[in-house]
Amino acid sequence: MSQTPPPVRDAQEALPPSTLLPRLTLLEWVVFAALAALIAAANIYTTLLIGWGDTGSIVAVLAAVMVLGVLSKKKPTVYQLNLGQTMVSAGGGVGFAVASYAAIHIVREDWNPNPWHLVLLFSSAGILGALVGNLVRKQMVQYFFPSGTACAVIQRAVTEDRADGEPNRAVTLLKRWGLIAAALTIPGKIAFNKVGDTWMALVQTIEVKLGFARMDVLPIGSDPLFYGIGMVVGPRIGLGMIIGALLPSLWIVPMLEVADGGAHPWGGVGDWVKWIAIALLTLPTFAAIVFSYVYRVKVNEPPGFHPGRTRYTQPTSQKTVHGILLVLGSAGAALAGHLVFGLPWFATLATIAIAIPLSVVNGRVTGDTDINPVRLVAIVLISAFFWMVAGDAAVLLGMAVVGATVASVAVDMMQDMRTGHLLDQDHHHQTTVQFAGVLMGALASIPVLNVLVERLGVGEGTSLKAPGAQVWAAMAEAMAGGVEFSPQLGWGIAIASALGMFYAWLTVAPATAKWMPSLFGLGIGMLVGLDAAMAIFLGGVIKLLVVKSYSHGREGTEREAAEREGGDDTMVIGASVFAAGAILSILLVGADLLFGKLGWFPWHLAG
Repeated sequence: MSQTPPPVRDAQEALPPSTLLPRLTLLEWVVFAALAALIAAANIYTTLLIGWGDTGSIVAVLAAVMVLGVLSKKKPTVYQLNLGQTMVSAGGGVGFAVASYAAIHIVREDWNPNPWHLVLLFSSAGILGALVGNLVRKQMVQYFFPSGTACAVIQRAVTEDRADGEPNRAVTLLKRWGLIAAALTIPGKIAFNKVGDTWMALVQTIEVKLGFARMDVLPIGSDPLFYGIGMVVGPRIGLGMIIGALLPSLWIVPMLEVADGGAHPWGGVGDWVKWIAIALLTLPTFAAIVFSYVYRVKVNEPPGFHPGRTRYTQPTSQKTVHGILLVLGSAGAALAGHLVFGLPWFATLATIAIAIPLSVVNGRVTGDTDINPVRLVAIVLISAFFWMVAGDAAVLLGMAVVGATVASVAVDMMQDMRTGHLLDQDHHHQTTVQFAGVLMGALASIPVLNVLVERLGVGEGTSLKAPGAQVWAAMAEAMAGGVEFSPQLGWGIAIASALGMFYAWLTVAPATAKWMPSLFGLGIGMLVGLDAAMAIFLGGVIKLLVVKSYSHGREGTEREAAEREGGDDTMVIGASVFAAGAILSILLVGADLLFGKLGWFPWHLAG
């Protein structure tokens, strides 16, 4: 006997007041919380390794489909997946902020605060960020947010009805490429001797013979994680990183040698590399934001979505709960800031007040570019408030950490709200699970960071170069009076900033934008090295070739659809490789630490 299908709700029809808590089973809460912890950990590792992290939204969706399908034998709905994505990416946002906090380990090697004070700090600031994201939801969901839009497309695809036995393409790609990435990661991370040489050391870094321009070889990293990142971000960022990585050997070193005859009165090469990179990552990035408003381009919405069909009425108790969380979050951040960094309470509250409008600006930039310039929030805060805590770099970094955590979580929530908007989901429930994801991310991130710092170190000269943390540390030390610039280095910073702002215009202007390597990549490439930059670029080239192959021989709308499909597939593959490589690397570090405590060494961590 056939049933009458439910009527389609009118766009102007409001539902009864929403419930404060979402309609999730205990199993779904547990699975999403576990994924939030894993993505937070992965974000810490990749941000310290290469300066780039991913909220894990796409991986969260596909992993949830896979895990819930096995444990509950039921295919999850769009509603469940959207809430899972929101919770998991909240954990990823906190992980990114915790990785940037590692800057203080560069400034103070003996830094060892109470971990529970850090959990209070990041969970309080994260809750404030979630409240900010919720406050501006109506305005922000109108922008494109490429990752949020792509996640909506994938959620819709994996929940579509399929014939019996028909495989889920996206989940299949996640499984296959995640396993491949894991298999390729292990040989490069472990060794069977105390020296730490891997048993695949010959391919740890591929070297191509060159013999020109001061370079005998061209190093290419073999870590699968780099290629996964490249497939997500595309070739422009990778190419920018290559150019940035070549600048020290092709420009800075020859310039210093000619200028001072090897005596180095202009300062060391390391200082020049670091500060020119900072110059490219600060004022030029602000300029790019300004130019993006000047050359604002209308973006076409993806086909097949009908956002705003349902008006979800606010739960009756939500305003009260959010008001309580605002007070508790502000008080918790002020208390934790004092306990961890010695921040005066008024400095923390001033930091939060400035971070809120900066978060909205960051969200606007991310809506167009898919890059959250959260480090700029930290730089603005350090530059604006150094007079409050003059002479103490650690306290300055505390202000940066609070502000950047607010901005990181706020913009992450804007991405998730964009996804929910396209899928016509209950945004009130998204806000609730965002709070849960923040707490889970804070709980998981602190022990992971401590283990990574203990086993691998952080900053220049270690395996985790932490380019973002290097920028923060250098800025804080300079503002605290711990750095002296030679006049020549000062002029170098000024010239690099001016050239960078001109280059920022070229990357945004419609006539030149698609031909220009990434400005962000230039600065990061100077700090992470050529081997990683080459690998990320090759990952981007793979993405480009795959998309071209999908659309080959097609025209018009058929070509556009094929390009979207190729972009979605490479996004899934890249995210899978990235997540598998990062999570497995962290697990191997944890296992090595455990073996050390047990006095049992079946293998050693690669050196």
